[in-house]
Formats: sequence, structure tokens, C-alpha cells
Amino acid sequence: MNLILAIVLYAGLAVFSFGFILLLFFLIFKKRLKAPLIICLIGLIIAASPVGYNFYMAQKEHREELAKIEKKDKKFDKAERQFIKHIKKSTVATEFIAQKYNKVWGELTENGTVNVANVDYNDHDSAVAAEGRRLLAQGKLDDADDYQGDYQKMKDYATDNNRQELVYAKDVLSKTGSFVSVATRPNGTFQEYTDDVYKANQRHVRAIQKLKFSYSSIK
Repeated sequence: MNLILAIVLYAGLAVFSFGFILLLFFLIFKKRLKAPLIICLIGLIIAASPVGYNFYMAQKEHREELAKIEKKDKKFDKAERQFIKHIKKSTVATEFIAQKYNKVWGELTENGTVNVANVDYNDHDSAVAAEGRRLLAQGKLDDADDYQGDYQKMKDYATDNNRQELVYAKDVLSKTGSFVSVATRPNGTFQEYTDDVYKANQRHVRAIQKLKFSYSSIK
């Protein structure tokens, strides 16, 4: 295609040059200039056509690129909405798990014994393990992790228009992961567990707020 355009360009220039020479000749001999002017104009039109074609193709490619970016942005937005939705679901599930562990651990600390699934326990490890088995059987532990795929889609569809949102989403991913880990793996003393869950949840909530603010301010 470039060879053809080059041929057309040089052909147009050749026609223009021929017309220009005729124009000079006609001027010298004081003849009518209509014919050489027409030839010059035809030459210019032919020579300009490759330039016009290249401009048209550049504009077409630009529009196609913008369309691709717009399509990716829409897919990114969809994945981001799902990410936020699943993060909220995970938050609710994780808070529920933390409350259950808190209840079991708190009763054990206060009374020296706790009943889990109709079985009495008087030591921390056994009681927490029994509550974990019950939560697992109810599917609650699975509910606390359902957003990794959404984040991957956001990475796949990211453009320059939403890079900052992806940064915030990565922070949410990290903080939520920490929150889930702390809440679903009781460790230390009862007070340490309670404090760790609270602090991890606060960091997680602040990260979500940053992402949601960025999302709402751009859209």
C-alpha cells in the first residue's frame, strides 16, 4: 500500500510539474492559461490524495484505539463494581466470623468453659477449633474470600484512565486479606485477638473508602 501511495504521489507531482512548465511556456507566449492551470490543479489533487488517505487512516486508527480503550474501561468498571460488591460480602462474612470467635473465646475466658455444637470445651485451642469446624461446615469461611478474580480482571482491563483506581484496589486487596487472615485465625490472647481484628478492620475500611471515593469521583 505504501508503494502504491508513493507512486500516486510522484505521479501527481509529475503532472503538476508538467502543468507548471506549460504554464510558464504559455505565459511567455501570452497564450490562454486555462489548460496548464487545470493540469496543475489535477496534479496537486493527485499528489494530495496519498496525504489525505494517510490522514484518514490515522484518524480511523485513532478512533478504533479510542473505541478499544472505551471498551476496556467499561469492562474495568464492571469488574470494579463486582470487586467492591464481593469485598463488602467478604467484610460481612469476616465480621460475622470474628463475632463468633469473640463469643466463644469471651465465654471461655469468663466462665472457664464454653459449649460449641452441643459439646463443652474448657481450653482455648479446642473451643476455637470446634467453632472453626462449625463455621467451615456452614460455608462461612468460604464467604470470606471471593474477590481475587475480580481484581485480576481489573488488572487485565486497566488503562491510563483507571490506573489510580487499580492502585487503590491493590491496597484494598492487601488490607482485606490481612483482615480476613487475622479474623479467621485466632491467635494470642483474647484481648490481643480483639484488638488485632479491630485494627485490621479499620485499615481495611479506610482502603475501601479510598477506592469508593476514587470510583465515584471519576465516574
